[in-house]
Amino acid sequence: MGLDVRERFPVTETTLTSPVDGAERPLVYLDHAASTHAPTPVLDAHKRFLSEAYANVHRGAHHLSEVSTEAYEDVRWKCKAFVGARPDQDVLFTPNTTAALDLASHLVADEPGYTLVTTMEHHSNDLPHREKGATAHVGVTDDGRLDLADLEDKLATYKTKLVAVTMASNVTGIRPPLAEITDLAHSYGAKVLVDGAQALAHLPVDLRGIGDTGGPDMFAAAGHKAYAPMGAAFLVAPRELVNDADPYQPGGGTVSLVGTDDVVWTKGTDRHQGGTPNVPGIVAMGAALDFLRGVGMQAVRDHERELLTRMLDGLDAIPEVDVLGSAPARDRVGAVGFTIDGVHHRLASQIFDNEHGVATRNGWFCAHPYIVRLLGLEDRVDELRQRVHDGGSAREPGFPGAVRASLGIYNTREEIDHFLDAVRQVAGRDWQGSYAYTEGDNWRPART
Repeated sequence: MGLDVRERFPVTETTLTSPVDGAERPLVYLDHAASTHAPTPVLDAHKRFLSEAYANVHRGAHHLSEVSTEAYEDVRWKCKAFVGARPDQDVLFTPNTTAALDLASHLVADEPGYTLVTTMEHHSNDLPHREKGATAHVGVTDDGRLDLADLEDKLATYKTKLVAVTMASNVTGIRPPLAEITDLAHSYGAKVLVDGAQALAHLPVDLRGIGDTGGPDMFAAAGHKAYAPMGAAFLVAPRELVNDADPYQPGGGTVSLVGTDDVVWTKGTDRHQGGTPNVPGIVAMGAALDFLRGVGMQAVRDHERELLTRMLDGLDAIPEVDVLGSAPARDRVGAVGFTIDGVHHRLASQIFDNEHGVATRNGWFCAHPYIVRLLGLEDRVDELRQRVHDGGSAREPGFPGAVRASLGIYNTREEIDHFLDAVRQVAGRDWQGSYAYTEGDNWRPART
């Protein structure tokens, strides 16, 4: 099957000029796990707001301020409905998922206990918790899945206030069993924070329907991974936490009254959102959710799962390729990390781009503990750490890493087949350019 949406994305008309042979090739964009492109309806909504409704929110009695405020607040309800949040949960806006996860960590910072962080996490759902309190890490199995037995052991060992877990890995696309995790955490009195960055635009999300104990307590995601411009994200959190926690970013809009020696902080979402927000970006994020709702998230999931199955089967058939993590398409979203035997990850990614017009990502994907486990680098951590301390880079020859290809709503079977042809050529050392590593951390081709 396919989705009739491709023509709504201007980026699909992009071509790239090869630095190797000078040929023009269509862009095949497989880096959606990093950022997605906006479709025309979202671009139009963004431009329309800037042209017709641009004004600061909340504190103006004039017409444009009221229009802007209404559009801004309407997106809260769109976010809440899109992810199936409970009535007692609120939506707070942030610039990106990192800020949303940091805000979530802040909301529970004064509560006693540990935060359990899974080894699958992006750094953004790991480092904020380390900074704010005691943490312990939950391991993964040899096939890259969350180790539920280790989670239960950690919950029994540590007094736990929060379990931080991804809805889908940005490295492997593997989806942890959130229903089991949520119910298990709740049985030990812990809250659950879900990083939904890699799920929002790829899966139907219904927080209330996850497990039998009311679903996760907090959920974070960003517009730029869901076909909106960069600069707008959101956190779903319990209203009680929002009202009781100290203000996250004190400043304009977070107070009811300020004296020379006392402050009355406001309640609700404004308590944590000081200053002027990115209203145009938030409005565009709402338009992106409208767009996805119109397409239908189950249709999106079915389309991407078909492409993912095609990609996984194709990669598995190439002897030199090792796909990170062992899970079928039904247990993943469309983010696939892989290595090519004997070919540096940065070199492979640049050849895909330079000679095939295929955009991928490479490296460690801001998930270093997970990559170490997946690549079996435990015995090399000290060596690699020293190389970095000495000024080295993961792009250098001999530094391990992986390539990631990630799917989006407008990708096609033909694009997946083109990508697989490119992988086969690289795996067979059949590329055109003569590449050399330069001081600028890149592999540069000599034009033929």
